[in-house]
Amino acid sequence: MRIVGAAWYALDAEHRKTAEANIRLALGLNEAEARRLTRENFRHLARVFSQFPRMARMTRENFRRFVEPRGEEHLLKSLERGRGVLILTGHFGNWEWMAYSAPFFLPARLNIVARPVRPPILNRWVTRLRERSGNRVIAKQYALLHTLKALKRNEMVGFLLDQNAGKKTGVWAPFFGGYVLTHKTLAHIALRTGAPVHPVFNHRLPDGRYRIDMGPQIPAPSHGTLEEKTAAMTAAFNRIMEEQIRRFPDQWYWVHRRFRRFRPQPPA
Repeated sequence: MRIVGAAWYALDAEHRKTAEANIRLALGLNEAEARRLTRENFRHLARVFSQFPRMARMTRENFRRFVEPRGEEHLLKSLERGRGVLILTGHFGNWEWMAYSAPFFLPARLNIVARPVRPPILNRWVTRLRERSGNRVIAKQYALLHTLKALKRNEMVGFLLDQNAGKKTGVWAPFFGGYVLTHKTLAHIALRTGAPVHPVFNHRLPDGRYRIDMGPQIPAPSHGTLEEKTAAMTAAFNRIMEEQIRRFPDQWYWVHRRFRRFRPQPPA
């Protein structure tokens, strides 16, 4: 995959420039350092994309050959309350393997909020593969309705919160020293339903597997209006996301234009 990643880096000028600009803005690296990290990132992403079809080989009996779960007790404790579980995550490590393996070590179904892939024929294939282990994919446009239904069934719902949001669907939240529009749906649902939110991330180990770290519940703000609490909780989500990225900077999805609406100061 090093060769494939290097070829992608050399040939895809658009994503290369986006990643390098994002890295320089977020991490404050110089041009040479940003190029080096971008090359590592392209190699990592090439590996992740090539591994996508391989997850069909994963079973309840052999999943530990692919992933190493840690911290399941946090999610199990929350599921005992019967309100379901909301999961904060992002395009980090091998997010596809992380989601696919969940039914093999957790008792509740995982629903994944995802933007449909284009073209539709490819989306159908991707969705079938993602759901093969027992998960369910929720199309982004139906996220609210189906998330509420899933929580009533005491299921888990995962949100990848590292994508751009619009002015209607997002709130300006701190991220890498500035502010970016971040989807507020996760915080809004958590505050409305009382469902706990847990951070779940993964990173690649030296042996090629991915360690899945499941953290304790993220506290919800107790004071302020719903709008103020939504903003505060979304800011907490971004802080957690940023911590993960800084720990393993080569394993995030830098090729996305996450900083397209970056502001040094919070907009009025």
